[in-house]
Amino acid sequence: MADEEYLIARVHNLRLGIHCRDVKHVYTQRLTISRMVGQSHIFRGIANIDGEIVNLIDLRRRIGMRDAAETDVKTLIAFQTNLSSVYAVIVDEIIGMRKISESKLQQHQTNLNNANQNINLLFPMVACMQDDSLVHLLDSTYLEKTEAVEDAGSLEFF
Repeated sequence: MADEEYLIARVHNLRLGIHCRDVKHVYTQRLTISRMVGQSHIFRGIANIDGEIVNLIDLRRRIGMRDAAETDVKTLIAFQTNLSSVYAVIVDEIIGMRKISESKLQQHQTNLNNANQNINLLFPMVACMQDDSLVHLLDSTYLEKTEAVEDAGSLEFF
């Protein structure tokens, strides 16, 4: 089984992993954020990053945590979720890159259902690291999708 490389980040005390193939850019910089009328509470707004307009999702808000103390400098991980949408999540810290063996991946065992902002779809897998800590693996296709997804039975994970 091949090891896959993940970008590991932290939001409060939650460690999350994002498969490197899904990451477009990583930034830590001072940003001017413009709030958009009618955006969901999970969005902080939009920002111009390297000439590209990016929707900013506050990952703390997306997963139901309290907001962090406000700072000018933001740490962002950007994703291209489809042909026209670029999203960036705000995280507290980038921990680094880690190789995770397929044998360390497990389906996330949870009592949450899809009606709870699709949290179980946003983090469908966890990985047990060498220090016995868990890393929740993020599926970027569910970043902005908080509306309940119809239950089509059990999902298959690849």
